[in-house]
Amino acid sequence: MKLISNIHRFFCRKDETEFARLILSAEQAQYQKMAEMYETMSTLRHDFKYYLKKIEELLQTDDIEKTKQYLTEIKNQIPKSDLHYYCTDHAINSLLTSYAKNCKELNIEYNAEIALPKTLSVPRYDICIILCNILENSLEACKELENGREINLAIKTDGERIAIRMKNSFNGISKENANLMSVKAIAERYGGHVSTERTESLFTVYVMLNV
Repeated sequence: MKLISNIHRFFCRKDETEFARLILSAEQAQYQKMAEMYETMSTLRHDFKYYLKKIEELLQTDDIEKTKQYLTEIKNQIPKSDLHYYCTDHAINSLLTSYAKNCKELNIEYNAEIALPKTLSVPRYDICIILCNILENSLEACKELENGREINLAIKTDGERIAIRMKNSFNGISKENANLMSVKAIAERYGGHVSTERTESLFTVYVMLNV
């Protein structure tokens, strides 16, 4: 995916200014999608009384097939969206949505449980850099497997710390990874740390940030 590859290129260059600009661009793209959906739904709400009246008329004729056909036409007007609301921060939400779409295309099961406050004391681009690194690692690990590919992300906070846990399927072969070094550098910037666990089929990364 273009967004993910561009993000990966920017954080590999460690260019935080460019990374922040890219995240804002992704956020604007999501706002645009939300605006388009809202406009379509507003139109449907405006026409709702007309639809109900038409359905009542069709039901009075006892023509079930025409009624079903009309209901299908209405259903087809409802916009389909790939937007998913993981958290209230639009930049982080856009990033997680992009990876969810990529996982779907690669037939990787993707789950994300995010609990973040509305106001973040850690800059959003630092959190995004962390997520990009560990998500990119997870994707690469899953690509090496033929089946049983799964990524599970969880983020929680208690007001003093942000805890990130990433679990993904993997082949049991450990590799040197520059991405985790970048994550460790950011975690240490906020008095936190990074740790990992491995089994024959599961790799887990824990990131703790003091806020």
